[in-house]
Amino acid sequence: MESRELRNAFGRFPTGVAVVATRAQDGSLAGLTVNSVAPVALAPARLLWSLGARSRSRPVFEAAGFFTVNVLREDQIELARQMSSQTPDRFAGVAWRPAAASGAPLLEGCVATFECRRSSVAEIGDHVVFVGDIESFEAPGGAPLLYLSGRYSRLEPAHA
Repeated sequence: MESRELRNAFGRFPTGVAVVATRAQDGSLAGLTVNSVAPVALAPARLLWSLGARSRSRPVFEAAGFFTVNVLREDQIELARQMSSQTPDRFAGVAWRPAAASGAPLLEGCVATFECRRSSVAEIGDHVVFVGDIESFEAPGGAPLLYLSGRYSRLEPAHA
């Protein structure tokens, strides 16, 4: 199977864009942009996200007991780019507040945020899947940022 063609086929499925973040054991912040977030269950409330198995962020997230998932608003493209960049301090200039249970970053202005206690981690192929029990969430609303066919996109109403 040609991996580029498969990647392009997966890209035909629009996804939301989120920043997953945590506070490392040394107190520093870690975060990255993902488009692989999915709800798992309502009872108990769980979600999952995945990370490339060779990511430099992997050890930090595997060691962290908590993480946050911050679902970006359609006008937060620059934040998505900053959190996926190679800059040493991805949180420079980013408005956030500490989550109640863990102190992990909850980003301001998102359409939804979730604070999760990591419940399991599994390596599946070339990715690592993190499952989290949702400790708290907020959903102030707004239009989400989407990712489709390798580009950031916006939600548009369907025509009947």
